[in-house]
Amino acid sequence: MPRTTSEIARDIANFEPPEDGSWRHLDSLLDELWRAGSPEQAMPEMLSVFERYPEEDGYGVMWTIVHGLESLPNYQPELLRSLARQPSELGITMVGRILNAGTTEIGGVSLLQTLHDLADTAASSYIREEALRVASRPR
Repeated sequence: MPRTTSEIARDIANFEPPEDGSWRHLDSLLDELWRAGSPEQAMPEMLSVFERYPEEDGYGVMWTIVHGLESLPNYQPELLRSLARQPSELGITMVGRILNAGTTEIGGVSLLQTLHDLADTAASSYIREEALRVASRPR
C-alpha cells in the first residue's frame, strides 16, 4: 500500500545518513515522494535536509532536492525562510540560480541583499564565503 505524502515527508525530515555515509535511502524517499503525487506539501521537510547538512551535497543526492524544488511552483519563499533558519550551501546555490534566471526579489525581499546578509552573519566561514561568491557573480 502506498504511503501518504505526510508519512514520506516525516521520514525525509528525520533522515540521517548511516555510518557508512550512504545517502541512497534519501534518494529513495525523494523518488517515493514524487510518486505519491504532492511533493509541494513536503517543501519544508526537503529544505530541512539542507538545514541539517548545510555544507554537504549528500554525494549528489541533495541535488535531487534542488531540481525537485525548482520544478514546483512558489518554492522560493520557503527557500528564503529556510536560509533565515540555517544558511546552507545548496540554498545559496539555489538563490544564485534564481538570480541567474533574472529574478532579483521574492515577496519584496532582495535576493542580493539576502546573500550579502548571509555573507555578513552566517556562523560558518564556508557559508559566508559561498554567499559572497554567489553575490559577486556577474549577471
